[in-house]
Amino acid sequence: MKRKLPVRHLIAALAMMLAVQPAGAFFGGGGGIKEGDPAPMFSGQTIDNQRLDYAQLKGKKVVLLDFWSIYCASCIEEMPKLIGIYNEFRDKGLVVIGVNLDSFGTHRVVKFMDGMETKINFPVVIDKDRKIGTMFGAMVLPTTLVIDVTGKVRFFHVGYKQGDEKQLRSVVAQAVKEIRK
Repeated sequence: MKRKLPVRHLIAALAMMLAVQPAGAFFGGGGGIKEGDPAPMFSGQTIDNQRLDYAQLKGKKVVLLDFWSIYCASCIEEMPKLIGIYNEFRDKGLVVIGVNLDSFGTHRVVKFMDGMETKINFPVVIDKDRKIGTMFGAMVLPTTLVIDVTGKVRFFHVGYKQGDEKQLRSVVAQAVKEIRK
């Protein structure tokens, strides 16, 4: 016979897990991706029903991947900064891809995005089964990565606080300089 843990023990364990995580949303899962590792190949469906495949970008573009949720306050706070970086570097070889990890699908995410003050102008993939998130170890949101043109993870950052975008911008600026034209 299985013994059930008292609810107070489960709540205490969850509180301990969340207490040691950076600010943001916790999504479980996980991989071991770190800076310097090759980025896994991934693909997904965007909110406008387009197929997005990293294989078509590798060797040609710098990719900024941002894992987020509409329920993650720091994700939403970070979003205008990502849009600004995208606007600054998209003509220099940067592609930004938002990977939304909300499990309820596209409609609610699109409705939320339509209501945002600063509109997201880069592709957003819905990863409701969290396959891409798991590949990249996006356990806490936001998780932001920069993949250079050679396919190496150049930057891996968990969470967001005001000012984090300065380092992200610097990494992107360096990575786009390295694209062979």
